[in-house]
Amino acid sequence: MKTEAKNQEAHEAKVSPPEILSKDGSQELHNQAGCHAGKEKMLEAAKLAGKSEVLDQFKKDYPLGPHDKPQSMCPAFGSLRVGLRMRRVATVLSGSACCVYGLTFVSHFYGARRSVGYVPFSSETLVSGKLFEDIRDSVHQMADPTKYDAIVVTNLCVPTASGVPLRLLPKEINGVRIIGIDVPGFGIPTHAEAKDVLAGAMLNYARLEAEKGSVPRPLSGTSDRPTVSLLGEMFPADPVAIGGLLEPLG
Repeated sequence: MKTEAKNQEAHEAKVSPPEILSKDGSQELHNQAGCHAGKEKMLEAAKLAGKSEVLDQFKKDYPLGPHDKPQSMCPAFGSLRVGLRMRRVATVLSGSACCVYGLTFVSHFYGARRSVGYVPFSSETLVSGKLFEDIRDSVHQMADPTKYDAIVVTNLCVPTASGVPLRLLPKEINGVRIIGIDVPGFGIPTHAEAKDVLAGAMLNYARLEAEKGSVPRPLSGTSDRPTVSLLGEMFPADPVAIGGLLEPLG
């Protein structure tokens, strides 16, 4: 009952417009903080919108070298393709339509084979807080425990710079875990770090669950054979090749 009450409270909560609208001259800054505004303006807007803690943690976790960052496509592709390979996990993107199109287009070259959710927005819904409410309504509609174990919601550049507070989403709906992450191109250097952001968020959620008590058994069951843990990216054919290498070892 407590969980239901908490979820209902989160579902009905109203979100105030981002803080950047209440500061002198920040309305003009917000209007210029689109996805082509440039790194410095996006960083400034995000800090004014209350994302300083997130950005400071990114800077601490992923220090930049002498060459700043390499030229590459949106770093969020890293977290997106990792999420798309997870069984019974749905992915929802919140960002500019052009960014979402590019990310979903490229993801299918990496064997995504599933849809990517998208919550569209306008300037009005972005600055009024309505975008967050739309995201919250979307995850409530998607939270079907017969289809998903978790839903990952990702803020891209513009929602992050505007302070869309994914931390206020319910942690669980109908038994489906809700995980919100910020993966802005102006704060994450490359694909590798974006993968780390998603993996860290999911591992943290799993740790909190384990601390509360017993957790369900793995769907694949358990085995009396030794376990080998691998850290790093795996492509679709890698498990077969790795299994072939480990088999002779017993």
